[in-house]
Amino acid sequence: MRRILLSLAAAMGLVTAAQAQDVTASLKGPAAESVARYLKQTRIPCYTQKGEGKCPIIDTAADASLFHGRFENDPTPHAVAFVGYQYDQTGTAVSQMAIVFRKAGGRWVPVGRVDETIGSEPRQVQFGRGIITYVGTVLGPKHPRANPTGRGRFSLKLTDHGVIFSKEVH
Repeated sequence: MRRILLSLAAAMGLVTAAQAQDVTASLKGPAAESVARYLKQTRIPCYTQKGEGKCPIIDTAADASLFHGRFENDPTPHAVAFVGYQYDQTGTAVSQMAIVFRKAGGRWVPVGRVDETIGSEPRQVQFGRGIITYVGTVLGPKHPRANPTGRGRFSLKLTDHGVIFSKEVH
C-alpha cells in the first residue's frame, strides 16, 4: 500500500511539473517571451520528494498572468507578471509572486520580484506614479479556503532597490 501511495505521489508530481510548463501559454503581449525565459531560467527555493533545493520557477508554477503599461512619471513600457507557484510540491498550497519588467534597449529586463504577494486572479491592473495597483481575490471572514470570493486592492511600488508589496491601497 505504501509503495502505491508513493508511486501515486510521484506520478502527481510529474503531472504538476508537466502542467507547470503550460503556464507560459497564458502569457500574452510584448514581454511574454522574456517573462517565459525568466521563469525557465530563474531558480527559487523549493521542496520536492527529494527534499529542499532550488527549482526553476517554471517547475513550480501553477498559473501566470501578464499586464503591460506605462507609469505616469516614466514613459518607458513596463510589464508585471503574476505567477502562482508551489514552494512545497508535495502539498497543495499555492503562493503568488509578482515580477516587474521594463523595456530597455529593445529588450524586456526584470527590475524586481516579490515572492509573497496576496490577491489571486489579479485584475484591474493600473500603472500609476511608480506604483502598480491591482484587485485580487482574497479569503473573506466566512469563506471556505477552497472558494474565496473576497476582493482586496494591493500595490507594488518600484524603488531603486526593486519592488515592494503593500497589502492595502487607500
